[in-house]
Amino acid sequence: MMISLLLILVLFEQVCVSPVTRIVVLPKPYEDNKVKAVINEKFFLTCFSQNQASTSSLKWLSPSGQPISNDPTLRIYTALNNQQLMLHFEKLEPTDAGLYACQGVHDGLPDQVKIELTLEKKISFHDTKLEQFIKAGQDQLVQCHASSIPGPEIAWFRHGISTNLKNDHKYQITNDGLVIKNVQIEDEAIYLCQASVTSTGEIKRAQINVQVMHQPIWDVKPIDTDGVNGQDIVVRCKANAKPVPKYSWFRNGIMLVGERYVFTADSLRILKSNVNDRGTYTCEAENNSGKISANFRINILVGPVIAPLEEVRVLEGNEARLKCIVREAFPKAQITWKYADTLENISPSSDSSIEIVADSIEDSNDNLVGSWSELRIKPADRRYNRNITCVASNKAEVNERQVRLIVEYKPTLLINSESKEFYYSWLNVDSSGSSGSSSSHVSRGASVLMTCIATGEPKPQITWFFKTEQIKHDNVKYILHKQQLGLSQLEVIPDGLEDFGDYQCKAENTVGSSYRNIELRMATSPSLPPMLVLQATKPESVNFQVTVSNEAESNGGLPIHTIKAQWRFLNSDWSNQNEKNFPVTNAERLLVHVGALMPDTEYLFRVAGVNKVGLGKWSQEIKIKTLSRRQPEPIRVLSQEDCTASTKCYIEWTSDSNGGSPIRDYLVKWRRLSYKDSSNKHVDTNRLGRWSDVVVIKAPITNYEITSILPNSFYEVDVVARNDIGPSASQPFRIRTLPGQIGELEAFRKPNESVINRIILICGSIIAAIILFIIIDVLLLMKFDCGLLAILTKSCTNQKEITIDFKPTPTKIVQHTNKSNHPYKPISQTEDHTGNASVGIYYV
Repeated sequence: MMISLLLILVLFEQVCVSPVTRIVVLPKPYEDNKVKAVINEKFFLTCFSQNQASTSSLKWLSPSGQPISNDPTLRIYTALNNQQLMLHFEKLEPTDAGLYACQGVHDGLPDQVKIELTLEKKISFHDTKLEQFIKAGQDQLVQCHASSIPGPEIAWFRHGISTNLKNDHKYQITNDGLVIKNVQIEDEAIYLCQASVTSTGEIKRAQINVQVMHQPIWDVKPIDTDGVNGQDIVVRCKANAKPVPKYSWFRNGIMLVGERYVFTADSLRILKSNVNDRGTYTCEAENNSGKISANFRINILVGPVIAPLEEVRVLEGNEARLKCIVREAFPKAQITWKYADTLENISPSSDSSIEIVADSIEDSNDNLVGSWSELRIKPADRRYNRNITCVASNKAEVNERQVRLIVEYKPTLLINSESKEFYYSWLNVDSSGSSGSSSSHVSRGASVLMTCIATGEPKPQITWFFKTEQIKHDNVKYILHKQQLGLSQLEVIPDGLEDFGDYQCKAENTVGSSYRNIELRMATSPSLPPMLVLQATKPESVNFQVTVSNEAESNGGLPIHTIKAQWRFLNSDWSNQNEKNFPVTNAERLLVHVGALMPDTEYLFRVAGVNKVGLGKWSQEIKIKTLSRRQPEPIRVLSQEDCTASTKCYIEWTSDSNGGSPIRDYLVKWRRLSYKDSSNKHVDTNRLGRWSDVVVIKAPITNYEITSILPNSFYEVDVVARNDIGPSASQPFRIRTLPGQIGELEAFRKPNESVINRIILICGSIIAAIILFIIIDVLLLMKFDCGLLAILTKSCTNQKEITIDFKPTPTKIVQHTNKSNHPYKPISQTEDHTGNASVGIYYV
C-alpha cells in the first residue's frame, strides 16, 4: 500500500512539477540554455522533436513572445527542413539578443524549449588613423578607438611590444587614445594600440605611425653664390620639416616668376644669367607648423674683355711699351704677360730689361671694373722680336690677346753650311760637266750657285756686286735665283780666270745695310792621293782598304766622288793596265775588291781620287802576288734558317773564292737532326738520321729546293763546292721546317722507345723471317718436290731451274742542272737518255 502511494507521488511530480519535453534545440546550450553568437555574422537555430509521431505544430517565438515569420525576405525568418524548424538570422545585430522559444504539441499537450541567445562582438578599431601627425611643443593625443562585446582592455606600446607605456609624466592613457605630453621630435615613432578581451582570449593591435609636425629646420642653408655671365646658376636650399615644407624664392622682396627660373624640391636654377641677376635673394620654407627664411647674395662674374692690341714697332736699343687694356670685368681682372711661342711668363725678376706697370683702380662690389697693364722693355733688342700674349684672368674666366713686338735692326749676314764663305768652279769642261746652266758650252766654266742669307727687321733686300759693279741677271754669266727678302742665290758661269775672286753680297733695309765678301775659287783635281792598304789576297782576287781625305784643299775644293783602281802584270807597263771605278760615299774609308785575277801571279796596283774637275794624283804602287790554285773556299749561306713551308725548303748560297779555278758544281746532301712530337717535346734523331742521296748542282746555279722532308723538324744541310783541284771544306748548316701534320712523324718515334722494346722488335723480326722461310720451303716442296735449302745447295735431283738474281743497290749521285728559269722549282731526279744527262748513277 505504501509502495503504491510512493509511485503515485513520483508520477505526479514528473507530470506536474517537471514535465519531460520531447523538443530538442541545436546548437546545444553551453550553460543554462544559453547559446553564443557573433554580431554581424550569419547564425541559425534548429528545433525538432525526438518523437515526430507524437509532436507537431513546431514554431519559433521571439523574445517578445511573437511567432517568427517564415518569410525568407526578412532578416530573421523560419524554415522547415525535413521535420526540422530552423530559425535564420541573416546578420546578427545587438538587439537580437534575448530568450527565444520553440513550441510544439506533444500527445495533445503543449511543449516548448526556451533558448537564451547571447551575443559577442569581435574587436574592431574605428576612427583610428594608422598615420597621425602631432605638433611639437604641445600635449597631443594619439587617437585609438576599439570596440567589442564584451568591451576590450586597451594597452599602448612603443618600438614593439617590449616597451609597455604607463601613465607617467610623459604619457597618459585615456579612452580616446594616448596623450603625449610636451611633444618633441624624438617622440616620432611607431606606436602599438592593443585591444584585448580576457573572456574570449581575442587580441588585436593597431600599428600607428606617429609623425611629429615641426616647423622647418635648415638642412642646406643657401649661401652667397658667384655665377658666370651667360651661364646657369644653381642655388640649393633644403629644410627638414613635418609635413614637407613648401619653398618660395624672392629677389629684393619680390617673388621670382618667369621661364628663366626653374624650381626643384631643394634648389633654384637661373638660366643664362646676366649682370642684371645680381642682388639679394631669399629662400623661404613653410609648413603648417611655421616657416623660416634665409637671405643670400648672387654675384654675376664677368670675364675680362680685352681691347684689341696693335703691333708695336721700335728700333733696337730703344724702349718698347706694350699696353693691355681690360674694358670690363667682375671682379677686377689680374693681368700678366708671357711669350706666345714658349709660354714663358715675363717677369722683372727673371729679366732686368723688363718693367711692368699696372693701374691702381680699386675693386668694386657691384659694378664692372676696367683695368690695364703696361709691359716696358728697355733696351729692346732683336731677341724680343716675337709675339707676346696679354693674359687677363678673374674668377669667371681667363682671356688672352696676342700683340706683335717688332724690334727693327739693320741686316746681319749669316755664314753657315748653306751660305758659305767661298765656293769652287773650274774652266774648260764640256757641256755635261756644267751643273746649272742650260747655255754652257765647251769653252766655258762650270756653273756654281752661291747663296747669301741675311737677317734683319724689316727683312732686308739683297743685291750682288763684283769688283764694285752691281750684278744684273743676264741668263748667260749671271743668273739670280730665289730673289726674296733675306735670301738670294747667284749662279755664276765663269768664262775665264777674271771671273774668279771676291763677290760682294749687300743686305739693306730701312734701318741700315751690311756687306759680306764671298770668294769664288778655282777648283782643281785632287792633290792628295788616297792611301791604299792591302786587306786580303786570294788566288783570283784581292781586297784593299782605301782612305780618302775630306779636306777641301786636299781634294781640289770639290769632294771625291770616285776611286779609280788600276792594276797590271809586274812585267808589263801601265799602257796595258786594267781598271775599275768605285763610287765613294760619305765614308772616309772604302773597301775595294778586285777579282778575275790569275792565280800565282804578280801584279802592281794603284788608286787615284776623281772629282768633278778630273783625275787626281796616283797613290804609291803596291806589288801583290796572288795565291796558287787550290780548292774553293767553303760556301757562304744566303738563305734563312727558317723554311717557308713544312715539307720543302729553299736554300741559297755563294762562294767567295773559287780557289783560282772555276767552280764546276756543288754537292748537296741533308739529314734529319731532330723534331718536335705531338706533345711539343724535342726528340733527337742524331743516332738514327742518315744522309740523303747527294744532289749535284751544276755551276753557276747556287740554289736548290729540298723536297719530301718532314714538318716541324731540324735538318742539317751540307753544300760542298768543287773545282778541278777538288772539293771545298765541309761546313754544314741547319734549316727548320714549319709545323704541319704530325702523323708522318710516327715512324721516327722509335728513339723514344726503351732498349727492351727494341730487342722485342728485333726478335719479332727474326721470328717472322723464320716463319716466312718455312712457308716458302713448304710451297717449293709441294711444287718442285724439293725444299728451299735443297735448291740452294743444289742437292735436289729433279728441281726446276730457279734463278735468284742478287744485285747491289746503287747509291744515287744526282746532278742538278737549271732546266727552268724558276729558281725555286725542284729538279726531277731522273735520267735523260737523249744525251743530256741530268742524273748520273754511280756505284760506290
